[in-house]
Amino acid sequence: MSDSNQQAAQRIIASMRRSYGSEFTYLEVKEGDFTHLDLRAYRDFQIRHEAQGFRHLRDVEIAELTASPTTLLARTFIRSMVSADGGIVADYYQVKPRMARLMRLLLRGLGNGRWLDSPKFFLRTLKTKHCTGYESELSNGDFITTSNAESAGKLSLPPSIDSEFHPYGTLPAVLASRQLQRLKARLAAAPDLHPCPVRTAEDLMQMQRRLKQQKNAYRAAVNWVTQAELEKMSPGNPQLAAVIYEEVRRQLRAGD
Repeated sequence: MSDSNQQAAQRIIASMRRSYGSEFTYLEVKEGDFTHLDLRAYRDFQIRHEAQGFRHLRDVEIAELTASPTTLLARTFIRSMVSADGGIVADYYQVKPRMARLMRLLLRGLGNGRWLDSPKFFLRTLKTKHCTGYESELSNGDFITTSNAESAGKLSLPPSIDSEFHPYGTLPAVLASRQLQRLKARLAAAPDLHPCPVRTAEDLMQMQRRLKQQKNAYRAAVNWVTQAELEKMSPGNPQLAAVIYEEVRRQLRAGD
């Protein structure tokens, strides 16, 4: 087992525990504290949705993600809005790299002989991603979500969360249309169900908490990560995914 594979397994375990080992802490923020982001895009998102009857509920950042010592992502925040009937929540945030950390990772990879993988990862991560998502909670506790955060689709979800992931760059109008279409289809198939309305920022916080609890429970049930998920993270290299998966399992057993 190479040191790089051991380190990869350590990073995976640490990332999963950080993301799914507890609830997130949402901190209310002001957009003026994020001048390194494209704030015009945030405002455009809000204006477009207000024209469709949505209301702005809150702007928050996730404390645990911002404070992570290993994150490659710059500080960001989520702008949340809700439809007029409260049945659909719309979120927008940006994924922007921390250039200093990204450069150090590139140089480390080149120093380890990863002459192809490291530059490819660097170029994929370099561009800011504009992420939009839509969420609806149903009266039976299930969720329907639609987003363009395609990398999140590499992780499986419990059956109670019906998610559809589109490529980065998919327009919000396309995502919103798909969310509404899928929500209507689900309600038509089960007339006894109805969306749980979100009216206030407190309603939204409680809804997101219930969604997060389902994700956390599922991650615990699969012991953080599956081999199939690692294969999606390493497309075209199932052997490497298998090696790292076994190392993850080994480290978890050693920590019991």
